[in-house]
Amino acid sequence: MSRDAEAGSGAEGPSVEAVDRAVRVLNALAARPIASTLSEAAVGAGLSKPTAYRILSTLIAEGFVAQNASSGAYRLGAAPLRLAARVLRDVTARDPALEAMRKIRAQVKETVVLSVREGDYRYNIDSVEAENAIGQAQQIGVAIPLHAGAASRVLLAGMESEDLLSYLDRAPLTRFSETTIVERDKLIEELARTRQLGYAVSSGEFASAGHAVAMAVSDANGRAIAALHVSAPRSRFSPTVRDRCVAALRLGVAEIEAAMAV
Repeated sequence: MSRDAEAGSGAEGPSVEAVDRAVRVLNALAARPIASTLSEAAVGAGLSKPTAYRILSTLIAEGFVAQNASSGAYRLGAAPLRLAARVLRDVTARDPALEAMRKIRAQVKETVVLSVREGDYRYNIDSVEAENAIGQAQQIGVAIPLHAGAASRVLLAGMESEDLLSYLDRAPLTRFSETTIVERDKLIEELARTRQLGYAVSSGEFASAGHAVAMAVSDANGRAIAALHVSAPRSRFSPTVRDRCVAALRLGVAEIEAAMAV
């Protein structure tokens, strides 16, 4: 039986099923780089076209989806921006991080990114773009698994041992490129190295085009609440660039943590 055919069959009732379907439609629209036809939205959400149409009509009325008057294609509306802004206001490190990120960029001339953890994923929430003509573009708001990439790894390394083992037991170590660490023992070793050094380095583990150097931002209790990383194209990355990034990140993280402690 398809998920669409199971309407109202769960203990929670049809209202919860409707919410689930609406979320699936929104995720389907968000996953495509261009506007979606009704068929594309329905397939992406795993729904029939009539069901998808009804949900899209409701979401349009609430401002969560917009429809092109000429083509009839669907895209996300403006309402999610309001929700996103509210989420960002709750990120403690965000405001003090922006100024520190600009200073880091001025020193290394590369893109600087702030990320936070939500469940088993990391999300980039802010970036300050590179001053170089060719920079490393970042995906804002994309769910990135905690085992892939330097910024993910510093958040993973900041977990308590029990939480880390629980994550490793339940989360699939998916390979996104040939450099993604997918062996449990190797990942544990790399996390130990990250704790020892105080930073992590990655080479195209999630997005294959670039290198990254990352460092965790901790709260007053020493918990990693965010990750700051510098991203650079592979063609410009070198040990000298890495060391310059590490030095700049140390200063930036110290500045952010000091600002949050006030």
